[in-house]
Amino acid sequence: MSNQDETPLRGDAAWQAEKKRIAKRNEAAYARGREAEAERVAALRRQQAKAERREFANLPTQPHEGPDSA
Repeated sequence: MSNQDETPLRGDAAWQAEKKRIAKRNEAAYARGREAEAERVAALRRQQAKAERREFANLPTQPHEGPDSA
């Protein structure tokens, strides 16, 4: 290992390294947020579809007219 690897970064190099670290952390947070939002939307869609199926199953039916009614 060289002496340069052991010394902490200073000045602009330290700022750039910190900026890169923060950007990486933010991107990971955004990815987790997008995943959570996608799951929330999928659950909401499943819930709406289930409610629609329940609603359509309970719709009244029209009376059928036979050939001798009129």
